[in-house]
Amino acid sequence: MTFTELRAQFPSAERCVHLNHAGLSPTSLPVREAMLAATDSLLADGDTLAAYIAHGGREARLRAALGRLLRVEPTTLGFVRNTSHGLAIAAQALPLWSGDQVVCMRTDYPSTIYPWQALRHKGVETILVEPSENALLEACGDPAVRVLCVSWVHWGTGAVLDLNRVGRFCRERGITFVADLVQGLGAIRPDLSFVDIAAAGCHKWLLTPAGIGVLYVRPEVLQTLLPTNVGWNWVENPIDWDRLHFDEAKHGTARFEEGSPGFVATAGLLASVELLESVGFDAVERRVLELANYTRTRLLEIGMTVAGERAESGIVGFCHPNRENGEVLAAFDARNVRAAVRSGWVRLSPHAYSTEDEIDGAIATIPAIDGR
Repeated sequence: MTFTELRAQFPSAERCVHLNHAGLSPTSLPVREAMLAATDSLLADGDTLAAYIAHGGREARLRAALGRLLRVEPTTLGFVRNTSHGLAIAAQALPLWSGDQVVCMRTDYPSTIYPWQALRHKGVETILVEPSENALLEACGDPAVRVLCVSWVHWGTGAVLDLNRVGRFCRERGITFVADLVQGLGAIRPDLSFVDIAAAGCHKWLLTPAGIGVLYVRPEVLQTLLPTNVGWNWVENPIDWDRLHFDEAKHGTARFEEGSPGFVATAGLLASVELLESVGFDAVERRVLELANYTRTRLLEIGMTVAGERAESGIVGFCHPNRENGEVLAAFDARNVRAAVRSGWVRLSPHAYSTEDEIDGAIATIPAIDGR
C-alpha cells in the first residue's frame, strides 16, 4: 500500500489537519469495519461461543503481527487496557521490598511514575532525576536501585532514549529496565534486546480507539514475577472452569490477561496493525521521521524555538519566541489543525499519511514574531 492509499483510509484527513497522533489518533476505515464486524457477529445470532472462537483467531494473528512489529516472540506479548495498566502490572508483579529504589525521569509522563510511588506503603522509594540519559545512569549507580522505568520517547520533546545503551547498563547491574513505548510504537520501531518489560497503549501511533494495549515481558524476567492481575484467564486451558488448576499458569505474558477479552478492541487493533504492515513498518518509520524533520525545518525557518537538534521520533516540540503556547494552540484550533501543548512545548506529531502541504498550511497559521 502506498502512503496516498493509506491516507485515503482516514476520512478525517479531508476535514482537518491532524498533527496530534502523540495524543489521540483518528480512526481508519478498516478499523471501523473490523470493529463493526465483531459487534455484528453478536447482533446477528447472539452466538457468544462462535464470537469467542473468532476472537481467539484474531488474537493469535494480532499477537503475531505485534511480534513482527516489535521483533519479539509472540509469546512474550500480552494484551492490557492501556499503558498505565501494563506499567501497573509491572510495578505490582516485580518482587520489590522495603529499602528498594526505583528511578524515573522527573519530567516523564505520570503513568511511568505513579505505579512506583504507589509502592511507598511497602517502603519502596521512587527517585526522580533530571531528564537526561546520563542523569538516569548516574542515579542507577546506587546499589539500592532495583528498577529503572522511563519513556522510550519523551511526550513533550520527542527525544528518544537509547534503549540499548541504558538497557545494557541496567542488565550488567541486575536492574530491571521497564520502558513506556506508547509515544513511539506504530511510528518508529524499538529494539527491545535489552528491555525487560515494556508497555504501550494503542490509541496514539497505532491508530486504534482507546481500550487496548500491549505488554512485553522478557521470558527470563517473567519467571521472577509475582502472581498479580490474576483471574480465570491466568491458566492454560482457561475454559476448563470446573477444574481448579492455578499452578498451570500460561507460559507467556498472556498469563496477565486476567479475564474476559475485548472482542471489539482486539478486532480494531488487528486491523490497524495489518494496515500499517501493508505499507511496511520500516517504510512507515522512514516517512514519519521525514515528515517530523520537515516540520522541524519549517518551524526553524519562521523563527520558532524547536526542541532537540534533530527529529528523533514523530514528535516535534516548539515554542514561540514571544507568544504563549496557549495562543499558538488557539491559532491552530481556529484553522482546524489538531495539535497539543505538552510538557511546556507546543507539540506537532504527523503520521505517515500526513503531507508536507498540510504541515505548511498548519505552520502558516502560527502568529508572526513581534517586530518582524
